[in-house]
Amino acid sequence: MGALDGRLKNVYLLSGTENYFIDKALEKIFSRLEIDKTTELLTIDCDAKPAIGEIITAIDSSPFFGAKNVVLVKNATIFSADKKSERLERILKDMQPTNYVIFTAKAADKRRRLYKIISQEGLILEAEPLRAWEIDDWLNEKLKAIGKIMRGEARRYFNEQIGVLPQISLWHLENEFEKVVLNVTGEEITAADLKKNLLSPPEVSDFALTEAIDARQAQKSIYLLRTQAKTFSKIPLMTALLANHLRRLLRAKFFMAQGISGRRLGESLEMNPYIAQKVGETAKTYSEKILEEVYVELAEADFKLKTGRAGVEALEKIILKLCKR
Repeated sequence: MGALDGRLKNVYLLSGTENYFIDKALEKIFSRLEIDKTTELLTIDCDAKPAIGEIITAIDSSPFFGAKNVVLVKNATIFSADKKSERLERILKDMQPTNYVIFTAKAADKRRRLYKIISQEGLILEAEPLRAWEIDDWLNEKLKAIGKIMRGEARRYFNEQIGVLPQISLWHLENEFEKVVLNVTGEEITAADLKKNLLSPPEVSDFALTEAIDARQAQKSIYLLRTQAKTFSKIPLMTALLANHLRRLLRAKFFMAQGISGRRLGESLEMNPYIAQKVGETAKTYSEKILEEVYVELAEADFKLKTGRAGVEALEKIILKLCKR
C-alpha cells in the first residue's frame, strides 16, 4: 500500500482472499490515476469466462474517449491455471504509456512467468487475511485515521473479542469502528464504549460455551449447549468448537512443557499474545490425561451424532466431565 504512493505503474496484481485490502488498493490506484470511470475504465470479470484474446485486446487498445485506457481484470485465473500466453507476456513487458491494467485473483502462483513479469514491471499485493496476533498495526492505523485512542482495559476487551477467531473480517471491524466513532464524542474509546457499540463477530458468542466449561460452570455450560442445539445444524459446529478448544489446550501444555509460557505462547499457538497467555493459564487447570480422553470421546460422539446414533446428550456427558475435572 505504501508503494502505491510512489511512481505509477502500468500493471498491478492484487491477489489473495482478503477483499478489504484489495478494495482499498483499488481505491488508491483509481485515485492516483485520476480516471473517469465511465469513459476510461473497462471491467472484465473472468467468472464469465472471457477468451484470453478478449482480455489481451482490451489491455493493448489505445484510448478512444479519454486520455487513458484502464482495464480491470477481476477474478483472473491465468495466475494459477495451467495457461500461458506469450503475447500477453510481451504486452505486459512493454505497455503503452497511456494504458494500465489491474488484475485481481484469489490465488497467484509465484513460479509462473506472468507473475515474475508483473513483479518486475509493476506492483503486486498479497492480500491475505490477518490473524488475531497481527491486528495491532491495523488497529493503530485505524485509530490514527479516526483521531481516537484506546488504552489498557479497552485494548484488552478488544483483544478478547477477536483473539479467539482463526481469522478476522476487516470489513466487519471497519464498519463497527465507524459506528463507534458516531457514538463516542471524546478522544478516548473506553471498554464501556466498545461493549455498547462494537458488535462481536458471530463466532465470538460461541466461545461463551468454552469459557463456561473452563470456569467449571456446569449448569451454564449445559444451558448454552442446549440453546445452540435448538438448531440441529449447529450441533456439528459445537463439536468442532470443542475439538478446537481441546486441541489448543493440549498444544499449550506441550509448549509449556518445553519452557514456553506467558505471552511467548502467542507465536507458538499462532494467537494474539494476550489471548495465548490466557489459554496457557487455562491449560494448567486441565490434566493432559483428561484432555486426551475427552478428545477421543468427542470424536466418537461426533461420529454417532452424524450417523443418527446419538443426540445432544452425548456432548452433555463430555461437557460435564470437563466441568468436574
